[in-house]
Amino acid sequence: MLFPLWTLAFNPPFSGDFWPHSLDDFMLDLAMTPRIRKTLLMAAGILVLAAIVLFSFGPFSVGAIESRLATGAREALDARGHDWASVRMDGQRAIVTGAAPDNESREDALATVLASTWSGGLVAGGVTRVSDETIEARLQSGFVFRADVAINGRVLIRGDATDAGARDAIARYADANFPGGADTDLTLVPGGSSSPDWEEAAKRLLGQLARLDRGAVVLRGEQGALVGEAPNPQIAQSVSQALETMPVPFRAASVITPSGAPAEVRVADVEACSAVILAAQGTETLRFERAGATPSPFTSVALRRIGRMFATCPDTAGLTVSIRSDTGDAALDEARVAAVAALVTNISAEDPRIAVVLADRQDDAISFAIATLEG
Repeated sequence: MLFPLWTLAFNPPFSGDFWPHSLDDFMLDLAMTPRIRKTLLMAAGILVLAAIVLFSFGPFSVGAIESRLATGAREALDARGHDWASVRMDGQRAIVTGAAPDNESREDALATVLASTWSGGLVAGGVTRVSDETIEARLQSGFVFRADVAINGRVLIRGDATDAGARDAIARYADANFPGGADTDLTLVPGGSSSPDWEEAAKRLLGQLARLDRGAVVLRGEQGALVGEAPNPQIAQSVSQALETMPVPFRAASVITPSGAPAEVRVADVEACSAVILAAQGTETLRFERAGATPSPFTSVALRRIGRMFATCPDTAGLTVSIRSDTGDAALDEARVAAVAALVTNISAEDPRIAVVLADRQDDAISFAIATLEG
């Protein structure tokens, strides 16, 4: 039908006069019809039900996504050699746990997990965020604080401290008590908090070390140890007695050798023996002469000292000395074993509690382990 132009001019399309309703009213009436409304509600219900099934039981369910991402992250960690690390998923957030051997390994493990599956954003993607809940390996076994007196009377302090306050207090204490002053380089434990008892235990050990001509102290976990040489038997006995009482829960073993007299020994158990051996090792890297079977001069001295310290340990303690086998020469390896055994057992020859063995995988050329003997 054709409408006159004047009709369009005075009655524009979709006006109330031209149509029974405006377009908005028409669409509203259309949508509100019972049949269409019922159809739309049914369609919406089907979509909701399908989404619930898909995200609860299908391949896109939260559980399935978490399982897939966790598997991919573990495989990526294994490929990078991070067998110390574990991972679990909270949605698309990965949580990495474990005792990291060092900060570099931790950072690489976190980056490996984040890149293990395409990130791609929420829902459609993979790992979107990584939470670091790792700890350093030294926290798992108890971090180590040690101090060694140099020939010039200066004390070298290395290892870990619980917090900045303890680190600074120990540095000031050592400077005031050692005639040659102190060279202090302590690393703060991540997440460490103030521990007055730990600080007091470290100072107690340092204070007694300052009374000796030479020696070393260690504090690993709750077990401390002091080994050294005293100018006379009276000081040796006094130092040993002073370490009998330590701040709870710490305790200290000691082997103090006075000039011209037997050593004052307080090594109660295997844990104390392990601390004494650690103190006796010194700070220098133990090694062999280049391409030879002979230990370096310092290493020879340290091995003899370790043999003397182990002779003071309880009969229930066993010492295993591991030598890294990396020469490709079986005869050289055996010669190194024989050389080390001769030095360690120079006090107690053929001690059945001492074993010198070859090790295929270890970081140090020579390492020590104390354990309780079976039987």
